[in-house]
Order: sequence, then C-alpha cells, then structure tokens
Amino acid sequence: MTLGAHILAGLIIGKVTNNYPLAMAGSLLIDVDHLFPYIKHKLIFNPKKLWETVTRESDDYGNQRNYLHSLFTWAIVSAISFLIDFNVGGVISLAYLSHLFLDLIDGADFFPFYPLKYKFIGPIKYFSKAEIIFTLILAVVFFVLPS
Repeated sequence: MTLGAHILAGLIIGKVTNNYPLAMAGSLLIDVDHLFPYIKHKLIFNPKKLWETVTRESDDYGNQRNYLHSLFTWAIVSAISFLIDFNVGGVISLAYLSHLFLDLIDGADFFPFYPLKYKFIGPIKYFSKAEIIFTLILAVVFFVLPS
C-alpha cells in the first residue's frame, strides 16, 4: 500500500489508543527496510529510477520487504514491547500488524514469513483505483471515529 494508507492506519490506531506518536511509529518505521536495496543498488541517488521503483508493483530486487515485513519480526518486536510496558506493547503491536495487513492485501510481492520464501500477492493492485478507494475509506473511518 502507499504511504497514505499506512499514515491513515497509524492515525486510526492513534485515535483508538489515544497514542498517536507510537501508533504512527509502529505503522511507518517498518518501511525502513526498503532503504537497504535502494542504497545497495544506488537508487537513492537517482530520483527518476527511485520513483520508478517505488511506484512499481514488482520488487525487481527481491528484498524491499524483508526482515521487518515478517510476522516473525512482528512477534519478537511485540513481545519485547509488551515486556517494556503493556500499553506501549499493545499500540506498537497493533500498528505494526496494521502495516503488515495493508502490505498483505496489496498486489506487490510480500513474504509474511521471511526469511522463508513463501510469497503472497494480495488482491488490491498497487497505485490502482481500488487502492485509492481503500485509502479514502480509511480516511472516512478516521474522521468518523469519535475522539
């Protein structure tokens, strides 16, 4: 899913848990693992090629969604977060899981059990009308939820 969908998921969880900073961090920081192939393949210094890569549904490098996009990592991060503080753990775990869910339902390659090579491709095409509608639904949910 696009950045907008992940931001809205974080905002929804922030509103429900009354902890926007943790919800946003849990929802967005997972994508830091996208930076490693961008740096490795020198895309970070080529804006045109970087844009083509981030807007493409396929992962030509096969490693944009790896360690942090794994249910195994989610379980470890959640367990550690719960040990630190139960409320903090709940927010981080829920926000992280929302990120994984959004990536699971989009049409880009997703390996939910990374490093195992079981690939899942969701029904919503990346940067499609369906994704835009889904993102708009998330926005409506955010604004309709009571504070």
